[in-house]
Amino acid sequence: MKTISPSLRGVAGAFAITVFFLFSSCGTETSKSSDAIAEQAGTTVNVRVEGAVTNLNMYLSKTAYSLNVAMRIFQSLGDLDPKTQELVPLMVKALPLKRDVTEGPYKGMLAFDFEILDEAVWDNGSPVTGKDVEFSFKILFHPNLPTESWRSYFGYMVGMDVDPANPKKFTAYFNQYYMLMVEGLCGIPIYPAYNYDPNNHLTNVPLADFLDPDKAGQLKDNPAVKAFAEEFLSPKFANDKNYVSGSGPYRLESTDGDQGTILVKKQGWWGDALLDKYPILAAYPGRLSYKIVTDEAATENYLKTEALDVVSNISPAKFLEMKQTRLLADKYDFHTYGATQYTRWALNTRSPKLNDKRVRQALAYLVDYDYLTKTVMQDLAERIVGPVNPSKSFYAKNVPLYQYNVEKAKSLLAEAGWADTDKNGVLDKVINGKKTELSLDLITSFKSKPNELSSLSIKENAQLAGIKINVSDVDIERLSAETKEGRFETAIYGAAIRPGLVELYQSYHSASLSPNGDNRTGFSQADSVIVAIRTTEDNARRNELYIKAQEIIHDEVPEVYLFAQLQRIVVAKKFDYVISPNRPGYFEQMFKLKLKQTQ
Repeated sequence: MKTISPSLRGVAGAFAITVFFLFSSCGTETSKSSDAIAEQAGTTVNVRVEGAVTNLNMYLSKTAYSLNVAMRIFQSLGDLDPKTQELVPLMVKALPLKRDVTEGPYKGMLAFDFEILDEAVWDNGSPVTGKDVEFSFKILFHPNLPTESWRSYFGYMVGMDVDPANPKKFTAYFNQYYMLMVEGLCGIPIYPAYNYDPNNHLTNVPLADFLDPDKAGQLKDNPAVKAFAEEFLSPKFANDKNYVSGSGPYRLESTDGDQGTILVKKQGWWGDALLDKYPILAAYPGRLSYKIVTDEAATENYLKTEALDVVSNISPAKFLEMKQTRLLADKYDFHTYGATQYTRWALNTRSPKLNDKRVRQALAYLVDYDYLTKTVMQDLAERIVGPVNPSKSFYAKNVPLYQYNVEKAKSLLAEAGWADTDKNGVLDKVINGKKTELSLDLITSFKSKPNELSSLSIKENAQLAGIKINVSDVDIERLSAETKEGRFETAIYGAAIRPGLVELYQSYHSASLSPNGDNRTGFSQADSVIVAIRTTEDNARRNELYIKAQEIIHDEVPEVYLFAQLQRIVVAKKFDYVISPNRPGYFEQMFKLKLKQTQ
């Protein structure tokens, strides 16, 4: 199960690790671009997804399933190159350099100048302009929309100007340095104002008012601003093919709940003419079909009948079993490579039973990590200290990992005042004048076999130390909602590992506490360090701060880091394709049916 925060494309929409990645003839030879597009027009790529694509409005989507599909419809200004993992232009002519402003109303500020590609147009043929970028930021900062998690990347943004002489040009201004300024600007989905605000509710409301916290608060009661929010939240922008519209290569053909979602390549899409210069715009298949298949036996049967072309996130045991099946090995490639996500056991520190770090540390000592990595994950996972990629120079490699140690856990619990006073096998303690047993609820989704096995192992181990764990299997939407709203004690779910600098603010700073932000555990002990990380230009100093933050997180244990799993992807051999550490690991829009299959 994957539940994610609504992170930025190019900032947190694709998380990765410096690992060996695989290219099986990526098929972007510039001299053959036009021919390749024509050849692949009738091609369908069938992608297995584990949950329903319920909301294609990227600013409101909460699951990876919806976001990954929506990214084929919408575009951002820049994106990560799947091969190099470097940020490259997507809808703009070039990435901007930082400019110091020496005059005018933004004197003393930092500026970034963009120019949108001349060819970039919306579905109605109108040009993509800086006004659409400005409009997208109004969505992001709208006080009546649940887009708070996006805003943490733009706390230092103070304004934007669109060139009146050439609306393709615009400038964004910041009042101080922030390490992800360019990545943030390049990462948000750009929406067409004509489609999502047809009544021009936001046209005459300056972006500066949305960026100013005081003025934004006043906008909550502005009739036009309220009217826009009501319409933007309507279902038609979530799954109606007549209203879901972006500048990307694909349009929504159909989405039918548990039946799946189909996207169709737009005829004459503007990006096709630019592949020679911007190969990241490649979109070859004429049709992308996202099929919901949750059962692994059913997934295997679909593969045997070639009804699926791309499958990821299969349990390690099933993945290895299928890899040894001759029928499948003849038709599919089986790829494993470096971790792009990790699984954590989140602990709600706001719970009276969990607000003592010694209790949380005890829980960390009650996890049989060897069982999880070697048996549950079949050696297709590694241990990590915290939410930083182990390959990074700022990974806290000298921090000792927690190890399975029941006696150490018992000692910590005794120090924290927990004892089995009534001899019923469960520790208890008087909290706020009331005798309270150390009984903890743990929610997770059994759709992920590793999550199920991990939770049951934790339950069994915790009993040895006098802790009762009540495991509940919940669906993905409920898991996401309850953790987001803080209505949980403990939960097991996944998180992504991003490719570059790690933004800890969203998940670990008190300003991002849920439900308004994505800090679901209530952790707040590293606030000053996290702010220093994001505003420090010196790389060496920033690395030191990163290590300090990891040390604090490790000691306070808002999350127990169970394992970082290796990506497991199955791809049909009939395609030339791209596999990359960039999540979700495959780029279905770049798949090309091998020529011998089309002859």
